[in-house]
Amino acid sequence: MNSDITLEKVISRMEELGLTLMAASFESYIAEKSREESPLLDAISELLDLEYYPRKERMAKTRLKVSGMPETKRLEDFDLSWIKGGLTQKKFNELAMLSFVQRKENVILMGPSGVGKTHLMLAYGYKACMTGYTAYHMSCMDAIEVLTRAKDSKRLKRKLKWLKKPHVLLVDEVGYESLSSEQANLFFQLVNIRYEHGSMIITTNKSFSSWGELMSDDAIATASLDRLLHHCHVISLKGDSYRMKERMKVGLIDFK
Repeated sequence: MNSDITLEKVISRMEELGLTLMAASFESYIAEKSREESPLLDAISELLDLEYYPRKERMAKTRLKVSGMPETKRLEDFDLSWIKGGLTQKKFNELAMLSFVQRKENVILMGPSGVGKTHLMLAYGYKACMTGYTAYHMSCMDAIEVLTRAKDSKRLKRKLKWLKKPHVLLVDEVGYESLSSEQANLFFQLVNIRYEHGSMIITTNKSFSSWGELMSDDAIATASLDRLLHHCHVISLKGDSYRMKERMKVGLIDFK
């Protein structure tokens, strides 16, 4: 009788602590382990796994949902052999370990349109979310628009503080549209607030020598690059358009 009361008490405590999966499985689990005569530590470890892995998966899905990433891309789906230069297998694998996120370093993916910059950015963002890091994705112009609205409503400091929080901030398409001096200043403030506080992954079709023209202000461009490049992995991708790859496979495009 006492064992039944103890069992009910343990299950009740688990439910109060939010360990719902563990509580639902506890009675049958205890019965199974008593027959197996498993070592106590092994039994406790397996019991915790009943709650740990489903909860970890739910948390990863939540991080993905709030990341703002427009689609799911995975590193294992990226055909590195298509790239003609700028990213070796060794560097690809090194970045996939995400140690740059832990060290709060940046990654800049440079190259012409279609070589896979955004695919890689989103794939590293996906890996980060699945590994336990938080990520947030914005295009460059979306970021500028958000910061401009915040400035106009006198909430710029608060918005910058919020954008400082993710472990890795993904900023896509830097350079596809020129920035005014005011917009460039907002971009600098974003880079500055994250400097040595969190990683940024940036895609750009512009060489660094073009950033002065891009930002309409050499001083702001220099200050932005100074902070971005201080702790940074610069990947200059070379190759044919990655988007044409699948079309070429099925014979929709012939370059002969």
